Amino acid sequence: MTQAHLVLSEAGRMHLAQAGTTTGWWSAWLRSAGAEQVSVHALDSESWRQAGGWQIFFANEPELMRVALQHERRIGAARDGTREIVGAEAVDLGNPDRRAWFYRRGEKQWPTLLLPIGDVAYQRFHYLSLFSGEQVFRPLQVFLGEDDGRGMVLEPGLYGSVDAYHEGNDMLLNDGGYLPEEQLMHTLSRYGLKARFAESCTAGGAAARLARVPGASDVLDRGWVTYSNEAKSRLLGVPKRLLKSHGAVSREAVEAMARKGCDKASICVAISGIAGPGGGSDEKPVGTVWMAASLASKDVESRRYLFAGSRSEIQSLAIVYAFALVLEYLSSS
Repeated sequence: MTQAHLVLSEAGRMHLAQAGTTTGWWSAWLRSAGAEQVSVHALDSESWRQAGGWQIFFANEPELMRVALQHERRIGAARDGTREIVGAEAVDLGNPDRRAWFYRRGEKQWPTLLLPIGDVAYQRFHYLSLFSGEQVFRPLQVFLGEDDGRGMVLEPGLYGSVDAYHEGNDMLLNDGGYLPEEQLMHTLSRYGLKARFAESCTAGGAAARLARVPGASDVLDRGWVTYSNEAKSRLLGVPKRLLKSHGAVSREAVEAMARKGCDKASICVAISGIAGPGGGSDEKPVGTVWMAASLASKDVESRRYLFAGSRSEIQSLAIVYAFALVLEYLSSS
């Protein structure tokens, strides 16, 4: 049984959170690459030091050099004056100031990757293939919703599985282990469309998440943060009487926002909700989120959800479900 160990320094863990990637995604990607079990460790712990199996370290360069020394590797100087690990393979990460190192350790020649802080998600197939070798990656199914207890939690609102028992689940987003923003970008490109976002409770978070993906400029057109009713009316042209009659968190409001934001070449997704912890009512409790998607050539589609969790969790869930709505909307075109 292949055991993989993901080892994070404090700096690495902080960067992972800032980049919007989780250890859940990492564990799933490693499972897809061939690991049967994945453990997560802190760099300053003792738990990984004698562990066999794959090891991936995510930390800053000085911390990675110390790991190499602990593995009895020698540190040298490259021709350009930078440090190198003698006998290790330098892994190109598309940035001359950033490289990873791959080598094998111990009598059993366990594969080891030292990955510096920076983008870790969008080049994963490149460096995880060092572990999988000639083995084809296992299909990683990504589902919308709450895990049924047999899958892997990726992030709030998403879970994954490398097992076939989930076949036929209508909440399946993709079977390639893609982040929702990656899948959305690929889908928009396939349809030749741009994306626009009219956001209230997520305050630009949906547009920002899509913008994480390299190449997002090909599909991301613009966004409006219309947090107030005045902004919804002035920037998007939502009638004030509609907002007064139905409220900002309503089907009518998000459908108007989405229709006003789209055009022939751009789909618009609108999000409005109550992220909390205050501001809810019996009719619209905290966690109520309305969202809508619209193309000029197609009827608008809207959804209402009631999410649970902290303010940031509700916002994150709203973004994930809004991406899923757009994917469903486009697939039905």
